[in-house]
Amino acid sequence: MEKINCNVIQDILPLYIDDVVSDDTKELVEEHLQNCEICQRVYHETKADLENDMKLSAQTKESRNGANDLKNFSKFLKKRKIKTILVSIAATVICFVAVFTFMNKHITYINYKDAGITIVEDNEDEVAYKTNIRGNYHWNTSLDTETGVGTIHFEQSLWEKYVDSIFYPFDHIHSSLKKDEIKEMYVDKDGTTTTIWEAPEEEQKAYLSEEHTEPLG
Repeated sequence: MEKINCNVIQDILPLYIDDVVSDDTKELVEEHLQNCEICQRVYHETKADLENDMKLSAQTKESRNGANDLKNFSKFLKKRKIKTILVSIAATVICFVAVFTFMNKHITYINYKDAGITIVEDNEDEVAYKTNIRGNYHWNTSLDTETGVGTIHFEQSLWEKYVDSIFYPFDHIHSSLKKDEIKEMYVDKDGTTTTIWEAPEEEQKAYLSEEHTEPLG
């Protein structure tokens, strides 16, 4: 058989090492390597180079996978952090709404002695009095224009008592115009009434002698 040129053998060595040549070509290469020291040396060098290339490729792939894993983990943490923040905000809002609703639904009727009503001004036009109720509160009033007797009572929610107390002073001023009424009474929850103020008898007679259909001021 005619001897095969070394250049031909060396050109197909990478294919031979990767085992992608036909059986006939494989046999020719192996026969040539047995009798050619130069090609044997080139074979070992080529094989070593290919193995190194494979190692570098594997390391690069592993590094790339590691970087991708780290990047994906960072994205996961970021999404989880955002989700946690949103859940926390939602939970806080729900808790606030629940507490606000609960505290505003529980209303306490304030009795006269607990209101701490004190007259602070009494002149010919009006009567002003203050309370000593802690926090904010609300009230209900009524006026009988025929008798000139007005009634009032105070109520307070838990929110008004414990939260609004941060923003409101303890004393609140109420005023009544004498041209509109001649007597104001506080009504307790059990129906007991207590006079807050009452006009002198002459003013009462003057009021009752006139016709009153609605408050004038």
